[in-house]
Amino acid sequence: MFAVLAGLGLFAGCSARGTVSLVDAQTAVQVKTAFVNDVTLGTLPIDVRVHSGMVTLQGTVSSMGEVDRALALARLVPGVVGARSELEIRATPAARVLPSATLPALAPEPESPSRFVAVGASWSRMQPGGQILASASSLGPILRLRPGSGFGPSFGFSWIKDELQAGAGTSPLAVLRLRPVMAGGQYQVVQGRLAAGASLVAGYAFNRLVVDTTQAGPGRAIAVTNSFAWRPGAWVWYDIFPRVSLNVFGGYLFTRPELTFADDESISSRRVNAGTAILSVGVAYWVF
Repeated sequence: MFAVLAGLGLFAGCSARGTVSLVDAQTAVQVKTAFVNDVTLGTLPIDVRVHSGMVTLQGTVSSMGEVDRALALARLVPGVVGARSELEIRATPAARVLPSATLPALAPEPESPSRFVAVGASWSRMQPGGQILASASSLGPILRLRPGSGFGPSFGFSWIKDELQAGAGTSPLAVLRLRPVMAGGQYQVVQGRLAAGASLVAGYAFNRLVVDTTQAGPGRAIAVTNSFAWRPGAWVWYDIFPRVSLNVFGGYLFTRPELTFADDESISSRRVNAGTAILSVGVAYWVF
């Protein structure tokens, strides 16, 4: 019998404590609701704690008047036996800093024109390293990819049209055309409109010999083969307009095609040094 009574008494005690905790929680919700529905206090970061009907307010307000109003509203809630303030008074509470002041920063910046591939033409001055070709100038195509600092792909053409020189067993009665198509890598640094870098490209030169058949001469060239070509170089690009770029390039083209020579007695073939130093100036347009 004693055990049963003791058990009932323990259960009743737990229920009482649980009821008090639930009442405090309901009171806190009612006080917080009163603050949220109030025009003055609705946006303020005020925390409400209730213990045995005593309300404690914590958070930030902007004036003593708001403190007094919060205490007055709390005391009007049924079940509140008293209210005290631990509120901090600041000139501008954090909750009242409106985000609208920062909204202009979210506006997108104006987009620059899309730039992926630029094509154009360049004028080049060639100074051959061997004795087979004379100094000359020529026009050729250029290709530029979208700029960006770091490593990337590179393309090179360096087309040459030059007369064979007299001497070294040759006759100046032919014009050699070198048409290398090369690809490789580059490293560049971009600062605003200016881009500078160095590249190394290699590929295949499609060569052609144009022979002057109206004249005769000893040891004249009559044919040429295609050849491997490679070219190190350095360059500078400057965007003079949003879609127009100016280029200055310097490099050296290495290639050794095989020329066939003929005279009255024999025909022979040999590799010749057609290496050429190149300085060019060009203009390119960003097509897309």
